[in-house]
Amino acid sequence: MHLTLVAFYQKLEANCGKCLDLKDQIDLFQRTVKSDLPGQIKNQNDLLQHLFKSIFLFSVGSNDFINNYLEPAVFDTSKRYSRQQFVQVLMDAIARHMETLYNLGVRKTVMFEIGPLGCIPSISKAQNHIFNDELRATLANLTTIFQGSFFVLGRANRIGYDAITNPIKYGLMDGSSPCCTTWANGTSGCIPFLTPCSEPNNHFFWDAYHLTESAYSVIATSCFNGSTVCIPLNIKQLVEM
Repeated sequence: MHLTLVAFYQKLEANCGKCLDLKDQIDLFQRTVKSDLPGQIKNQNDLLQHLFKSIFLFSVGSNDFINNYLEPAVFDTSKRYSRQQFVQVLMDAIARHMETLYNLGVRKTVMFEIGPLGCIPSISKAQNHIFNDELRATLANLTTIFQGSFFVLGRANRIGYDAITNPIKYGLMDGSSPCCTTWANGTSGCIPFLTPCSEPNNHFFWDAYHLTESAYSVIATSCFNGSTVCIPLNIKQLVEM
């Protein structure tokens, strides 16, 4: 799920609709661990082992840029923070949230980079690279801080750009045009009630922000058993740890 790390939530919801932020998700998970799981797993040690072996996957950061930092008409975030400062705010939030999860028993985490933001990836290359470089360093640091934990980086940006420029390599026909008819000449969300393309599996983008099932399948398969998308471990290796 694409989650919001930090934002002015009331304004965000008024402008873009409900977006469940990472803190809310973790609060719900904490309630599950404290109230629901003990009813199913009676032994506390067994419960901890269940959590230790579970894999938690996150895709964060894109909403913070698309629906906040890159919306200066709605938010003043880009006036208050430089790109580097804003990314640091996001990294600090990630570290806090990962500490909370670690204390609940989470040990195996996969966190994906920001992929190409929109159907014209060059618009946001600077934001992508700053965030993704810092995310890699942050996850490496968290691995050393939280004993017994594994943090896997999903390099969605790398494979995303490759699929956009070389779609046939991944069994796609179109790496740039969205499947649905969108607002703003292909750079926004789908226009309601209009019929989408007849072959979505040939496209990388569903709309300007979301990928098609085929695109996600390419990323997921590479992350599960490949060696270049998810590092330093793929999902199969992480299961065996």
